[in-house]
Amino acid sequence: MQDYVLVYDQELEKDEIDSFTEKLDPSPSRTLTFSEFTLGDFGEEDCLLFWVSDEQAMQVIEEADSSTPVLGFLPHPKLVQVRKALGIPSSKSDAFKLFLEKQDADSMDVLEVDGKVCINSLVIGKSLSVLYDPGDYHFFSAFKNRLSRFLNLFRRVKLQNYRITIKNQEEEKKLEVAAMGVLVVGHNESSLVFKRLIKDSGLSDGYLHVIAFAPRSLFSIIGFGLQNLFFPIKGGSIPEFVSYWSAEAMEIEGMDSELSYGLDGQEGSASKLSIKISEQKPRVKTGFSDEKSETPKRKELNLGKLPTGRSREELTRSYLPWVGHATTDEFKGLFTLLKQNAQTSSNYLVLMALSTLIATFGLFADSSPVVIGAMILAPLMGPIISLAMGALRQDGILVKSSLITLFWGILIGLFFAVFITWLTPLDGVNSEILSRIRPNLLDLGIALVSGVAGAYAHAKEEIAKTLAGVAISVALVPPLAVAGIGLGWGEWNVFGGAALLLATNLAGIVMAAALTFLVLGFSPFRVAKKGLLISLVFFVLVTTPLGFSFRNMVLENKLIQELSGKRIPHGLLREVKVITLNPLRISATILSERELKAIDYKEIKREIEEEIGRSADLELTLGIRIK
Repeated sequence: MQDYVLVYDQELEKDEIDSFTEKLDPSPSRTLTFSEFTLGDFGEEDCLLFWVSDEQAMQVIEEADSSTPVLGFLPHPKLVQVRKALGIPSSKSDAFKLFLEKQDADSMDVLEVDGKVCINSLVIGKSLSVLYDPGDYHFFSAFKNRLSRFLNLFRRVKLQNYRITIKNQEEEKKLEVAAMGVLVVGHNESSLVFKRLIKDSGLSDGYLHVIAFAPRSLFSIIGFGLQNLFFPIKGGSIPEFVSYWSAEAMEIEGMDSELSYGLDGQEGSASKLSIKISEQKPRVKTGFSDEKSETPKRKELNLGKLPTGRSREELTRSYLPWVGHATTDEFKGLFTLLKQNAQTSSNYLVLMALSTLIATFGLFADSSPVVIGAMILAPLMGPIISLAMGALRQDGILVKSSLITLFWGILIGLFFAVFITWLTPLDGVNSEILSRIRPNLLDLGIALVSGVAGAYAHAKEEIAKTLAGVAISVALVPPLAVAGIGLGWGEWNVFGGAALLLATNLAGIVMAAALTFLVLGFSPFRVAKKGLLISLVFFVLVTTPLGFSFRNMVLENKLIQELSGKRIPHGLLREVKVITLNPLRISATILSERELKAIDYKEIKREIEEEIGRSADLELTLGIRIK
């Protein structure tokens, strides 16, 4: 370790200075107060260790370049911005150890904003004040301050119009975009957000680094903030509303109002800001890795996804909603897809026939895996979601096309289910069939969730292929096949129960999908209210019988819980089932230690009726315990 000079803040307590300098090994060749120090008195071969405040450190950094001494820093109560920007440990002993052991000084890129040096970060946009980072030294105080500013975001958040000019030697790119705000740094290590999201950037790559935030909703801000500010995961992926680029220089101006910004935590305003990397590159012993990055390259991520043109105009008209609203371009893409899905195509008819055949065979075989296979194959999602959108936007053509397609799909499903039923000698109601002829409010809940999932999957192109088929077929293909089986048998109870489940799921899915599209901003409420009212009427009509069915299910469960495992004088009741409620018929197994006679069965019936408080027909199976 070469000789070094210690420069300290004269405002520090003398006892603290003496106590610390006595422990330094090796000792400094000289000690100076900052008021006595002049950078020009030292040459390129010298090494300076500073124990000073942010303000004093910035004076040195502004003057330093590649021909001035190597700089090192110790933590000072008022050295916050510089300490974070250079990765200086919070402990003086650790910082001194780093200063001694660091072999090479880093030539560091320093950001220059309108001629002023920015050591840490430039944050543009009042809505991004959570990132201003005024430099609170204590963790809990800093966390509380940041949380308070983060919560203030949600009072009123509005995207602003920015005119950005990105300058490089080979090109100059001009953009007019909407953004919540912009974050600029000289190197990625100086910002928590950059360290979590952007990789492979050295301290001296010659580029400034920029992140622009253009969220479509408050929920997207919450998710991003929680993950990257309060519970960061290193190497996390960049959301689509976050754009990144590096450049040699940049200009930014507000198109509607002055720019509000925070430069190293100090707030200010300006109509336009010119930003570049300073030509001076001070040599500093930082707390960052000595690893050298490859030849620096300019990079861009999601730059083309920043709102421009009509999308920019729509997003800056009002405050951000809690849930993102669809833009005109997004609506056009979805509406084109839904019009296609509403058409009765040959592929749709073939898949409808095949899925119903598979479901019918699976129902007769009492096989859940086969029924699930039919669910995945079913093509009913498209026309039902199209029907929801048509009802929401009062589009008569879309509603008519969707209903015709659904009609042919249901008709083909019933035809093939009846056909297979006539060919099959089986005529018993198994568990798969039984579970679909007694619908209740739980089935309605499944339908509602399926409708939300189906609409959301269609609105989000990146997940449409994974959710669309499953969300709807779980609810519609099996009851359609059971309804066909009921027709084939001539069992109207089977057909009626399955048809009610089919109607329940259809009404629930359309209602939920329409509401989901409304929340996502695909229709104004003034247009949607008539379609929603009609959907609500059908929804209520099918919900009424489900309420009675659910009530019956609750009563059945109550009876089963009262009797299962109940010990009566003649034995222990097991495997209790309620066959019907009106009249009440109960099936049960009684476990006895002796053979029972006819009079015993009558007494058992009386004991059970006393237990439940009402008369009942009893189907009893005897089990004898042998010791």
